[in-house]
Amino acid sequence: MTNKTDTIRERYDAVPYRHGAVSDSHPARVGAIARLLGINAAPPDRCRVLELGCGEGMNLLPLAERFPKSEFVGVDFSAKQIATAEAARAACGIGNARFVCADLRSWKPEGAFDYIIAHGVYSWVPPEVRDRLLAVCTEALSPNGVAYVSYNTLPGWGLPGGVRKFLLAETAAHAAPDAQISRATQVLDALSECMKDQPGSYAANLRDTLDDMRAKPPGLLFHDELAVVNEPCTFTEFTAHAARHGLHYVAEAHYATMQFENVPATMRASLAPLQLDFARAQQFMDVVFQRWLRNSLLSRRPVAPARAIRPGVLADCALGLRMTVDAASINLTPGHPMQFTGIHGLVLEARAPVEKAMLTVLASAFPERLPFPSACAKMNQSLAEWGLPPAQDFSALHEFLHRLLALDALDVILFGDGGWLKTGPQPGLSALMRHQAAHDLPLTNRWHEPVALTEEGKRALIDPSARPDAESLMRAGLLV
Repeated sequence: MTNKTDTIRERYDAVPYRHGAVSDSHPARVGAIARLLGINAAPPDRCRVLELGCGEGMNLLPLAERFPKSEFVGVDFSAKQIATAEAARAACGIGNARFVCADLRSWKPEGAFDYIIAHGVYSWVPPEVRDRLLAVCTEALSPNGVAYVSYNTLPGWGLPGGVRKFLLAETAAHAAPDAQISRATQVLDALSECMKDQPGSYAANLRDTLDDMRAKPPGLLFHDELAVVNEPCTFTEFTAHAARHGLHYVAEAHYATMQFENVPATMRASLAPLQLDFARAQQFMDVVFQRWLRNSLLSRRPVAPARAIRPGVLADCALGLRMTVDAASINLTPGHPMQFTGIHGLVLEARAPVEKAMLTVLASAFPERLPFPSACAKMNQSLAEWGLPPAQDFSALHEFLHRLLALDALDVILFGDGGWLKTGPQPGLSALMRHQAAHDLPLTNRWHEPVALTEEGKRALIDPSARPDAESLMRAGLLV
């Protein structure tokens, strides 16, 4: 073992990397994207999942609790973090997960896995460990398996990387992690105050960088900006490294962020003379938008060069709309415009009755995700109530829903047998949710999304005599 690796391990033992659930790593979401691109990924309720660098298990355990017929393995070299994960697993009786404390360079995977997750590892380890991470993906992925790998990207990490080196110098005189975090926080606060009234684009970019760092919990600041290793790379450097291990780039786990069609038309026109292929377009988008993080999906099976989408795959998926509509404005009459409002200021106007009916059904179901067949049945029922004919050919609807996914307006997940989408006859918090609240661990809802709670909110979940508002819990996804 190198001294650098030993130092990294000691730092993770001293200060846990407490990131909680990573929504985009959910096998149901990753699997849906893979299937759209021609890879027959396994359903989430019948699969094997491996997480490399699992930390305290708060990304893996909610999945294991949700999918009791799937198998989950977490590997991390921090004995302290593995102990936290194992304690939570045992306390909550989650028998389909196991945790291994091991150095990735010498650990050998057992059997094939349908999904591999490596969040917060690739950019934060020495080169030999990055090589081993990709080698494990090659060795352990099933033929239709998909790996999720996050990494810091250039040029977006250019300015943060410069500030990071400055912080390392400022904290070098302090040996204890708490002292390093305290000094770094003091420096960031001083810089932020110094730059608050400064004009110019550099000052604005630096303020954004400082604000992002100051907003991080101390543990994340320690393991990102003050990390022993934090090596960003370009998209093309990462995909070339993956290719040397026989791995092919599939897509981004946050699907909307890879869509060149979402780039403003004027910008696309400026780039048109360069005749960009798919991969180069991805790299140019990183430059234009200063992207600083990617969550890339890799597979042993290559995606077809044309990257043709199979929107019909949505029939195997459940849908959750990320848009709202004013109930008083619902009008399915052909040609009558209806507006739907989404995140990032997105406003969508729909005129086709089928589109309006589907969007209305999904909006009214929130926060539930509806299997496509159920959503279609409800859509046709709505059309009938307006005296309109039912949809017969769903190909146009498939294309429309794919466009919504590409705009980040729709959550699309493989549903398998669909049982996991339903709440029980007497909905309540899961054992893991209660354990997370009681032990000040990141709380995860049934859709694998992190949920922030106040201290009062935590007490309401922990105290048996408390009666938290059931409707609020349901909307937050905390009832299963």
